[in-house]
Amino acid sequence: MYCLVYMSRPTREMGEDEVRDLLRRAKVNNGRDGITGILIHDRRRYLQYLEGDEARVEATFARISMDSRHQAIIRLHSGTIGSRQFPDWALASRISAEDGSLKASVERLVQDCDREVADELLKFAEARDRAA
Repeated sequence: MYCLVYMSRPTREMGEDEVRDLLRRAKVNNGRDGITGILIHDRRRYLQYLEGDEARVEATFARISMDSRHQAIIRLHSGTIGSRQFPDWALASRISAEDGSLKASVERLVQDCDREVADELLKFAEARDRAA
């Protein structure tokens, strides 16, 4: 099993309907490709964790990297994991208020993850909160 974590910024403000449509399409694509994970969006940044077959996760990340709705894309981590952390979620998502804590959003989504994965995602979110 392979995972990839990245952060990016939206290139423009997206309305709630547009964000919901983006999430709906991502869930369909991820379900088709056997990818699970989480996406957290707070209008200023995305934090996404993807897991599945390495080639399919990398292809998904390549598509995201070419998407004009993303800028300042940073791959935070990628590598092998022992098992899926989000086996039931083609894409769990949380849309947070712009002034909310990214770490607080991540905490809600990683409660059932392996401690190591949860700690890593929380560390990224906490660092982003400090930088924001």
